[in-house]
Amino acid sequence: MRPFVVLIFALSLGFCTSEPQKNPTRDPYSLETLIFLEEVLLDVWESADSREGAMSRLRYVCRTRDTDDGYLCYTWGLLEYHRGNYAESYTAFRKALEKNPNDSLYKNMLRISAEKSGNIPDLKAHSKDGEVLAVFTETQKLCKENKPPKSESFLFLAERGVLTKESLRRGVLADCFQNLSDGDKSNVQKEIRLSSLSYKERLYADQMKSDPFSRIWDTASYHRGETGKEAVGASAGVVSVSSSLGTESGVPMQGVTFRPGAPITEAWKKVKLASASGNESQAREGLRSFLSEIQSAKRKGKLEGQLALALERAAKLLLEQDPQYSKLRFLSKEL
Repeated sequence: MRPFVVLIFALSLGFCTSEPQKNPTRDPYSLETLIFLEEVLLDVWESADSREGAMSRLRYVCRTRDTDDGYLCYTWGLLEYHRGNYAESYTAFRKALEKNPNDSLYKNMLRISAEKSGNIPDLKAHSKDGEVLAVFTETQKLCKENKPPKSESFLFLAERGVLTKESLRRGVLADCFQNLSDGDKSNVQKEIRLSSLSYKERLYADQMKSDPFSRIWDTASYHRGETGKEAVGASAGVVSVSSSLGTESGVPMQGVTFRPGAPITEAWKKVKLASASGNESQAREGLRSFLSEIQSAKRKGKLEGQLALALERAAKLLLEQDPQYSKLRFLSKEL
């Protein structure tokens, strides 16, 4: 199953017919970069021997040739974190954040890896943002360990707009906050700013902005972790394993409009629904619509064309190999 999952994951990065280059260009969506990442990820999961060579290449490229977006450094950090190398992942995420200081995903992974690797003091000294992340992490750790909270930390986080009334009511620090004295709680609450911002929704939005497929595909259900009837595409096992490899890249794409109901997605939904019953006419209709939208996307631009080609080839593999589509194997010949 693993080779198939890795293959699907590689497809999501982009299929092409060009010869692979040794290192990527500065464009995070260039064919060279996508091929480079495909090679690295396949080698990482192939064997122990190929894994170390691939990780070495990724480290080198992060440090010397990564894009201004920090995408390759972020990928390196995710792989190291997945392997339990938290100190290395901290180094990688810090490097990614240096290249793109405003990326919320980079900040969150830097904070998590700092706690795991014992680098909270370094994070605190890194920058003003680093200090906020470090204080939040330290406060969260005290709360998890049922140790007395520091009112100064709560006041610091409130003054910097990190805490909201909602987060103190039922967030990760809520129980801990209740252990403060009435006077301390009052002082903290005075600094709370009114906010209608949902951090969960902001995270989803960041993840969708970071995903180039949002240009032509409804990526919302994937990034929300929805499976089963809500998810579109591979079986839940494929989706969950792919997610654990870190497919949610950290590159913000300016000007991308999310399309909850993108035509390609809607067309594939018809194929997916027909797969359960083996409804041949419905499946053919859905596939015809899917292929029509694929061709339309290919005409929109170079990047859209590459993404559409990746979806088309991934669809063929799903029809040929995924158990969820066993009743529609015959349709793979039409792709």
